[in-house]
Amino acid sequence: MKNITTLFVILLAFLLLNVALAQECGYYSMSEGMVIAYQNQDAKGKVTGTTRTTCLNISKAGAITIYKMKSDFADAKSKNESTKEYEMKCENGVFSVDMRNFVDPKSMEAFKGMEINVDSKDMLYPSTLTAGEALPDASITISAATGGVSLLNLFVNITNRKVGGTESVTVPAGTFECFKITYDVETKLMFKVNATVTEYINMGVGNVKTVTYDKKGNIAGTTLLVELKK
Repeated sequence: MKNITTLFVILLAFLLLNVALAQECGYYSMSEGMVIAYQNQDAKGKVTGTTRTTCLNISKAGAITIYKMKSDFADAKSKNESTKEYEMKCENGVFSVDMRNFVDPKSMEAFKGMEINVDSKDMLYPSTLTAGEALPDASITISAATGGVSLLNLFVNITNRKVGGTESVTVPAGTFECFKITYDVETKLMFKVNATVTEYINMGVGNVKTVTYDKKGNIAGTTLLVELKK
């Protein structure tokens, strides 16, 4: 269960904030072909994996800007590689990500032929960030059943999203002035697991650093920006 929570937070860092947005979304800058790479570390600072995200295409659908993204994942030994393509959008200056993007298609193959239901509440980021601001909650619920018999009920709830002040953050890709955002992650499968997350976001870059803490306040994992090509 702890691994499920950790995996979800990693995906959150890789798929949600490891992208940068178009200028109309206010806080980020994005262009086709832009590449952002991250390194994931465990509680002891040991590298456990990497991801490299590329903006494939930016298009318009009325007032909505759509970003087609591709993330390439690999473990610390550059093995167990996988690729995921997904879309994000910006509308009226607000960037949103469908939480269903965090569902790994490979993991869902085990439930092929079953009744799958996914209910989600998008993760939203406004065009500007202000210290002391509260951001909307986000969630996703996944259930699988066959013949009316429930086999899986996974619930992830992200709450208490708060914007703190600014801090200077140094990572392998450089030093950036960042807003600090904190939130709680509650995951339920067979039992409940709680974690807290702190992320550091820079204007023009996006996520620079993400730190996940367990319920005792100990660091469970860290994600660092290691490459940025605009």
